[in-house]
Amino acid sequence: MIKLTQLEIDECLNWILHTIVSENSPSHNHIVVEDQGLEFIVISAKDYYIDVQGLLKIEKITGMTLVQVRSSNGVSDLWFGRKIQTAAVSRRSVSKSNK
Repeated sequence: MIKLTQLEIDECLNWILHTIVSENSPSHNHIVVEDQGLEFIVISAKDYYIDVQGLLKIEKITGMTLVQVRSSNGVSDLWFGRKIQTAAVSRRSVSKSNK
């Protein structure tokens, strides 16, 4: 039995974009740091709004937290990150498939 432990990154992105209020469509990027087991979604936005309740909602649903905000020339980069969790496979399933 395979049990998924995290939302897919595309679903996380949709939740984050849905929560950020902006007049312009924010751009985004997905970054994976494999050797540290981390992944990030970076949202670049101008004139955006996000409240604490929105951040808590993102963290609860996606497991991603706002880890950094960088601003330059009127554009803010919001870095959301989480540890990558691999799918758990039960030993019983592995034993049955080897028979």
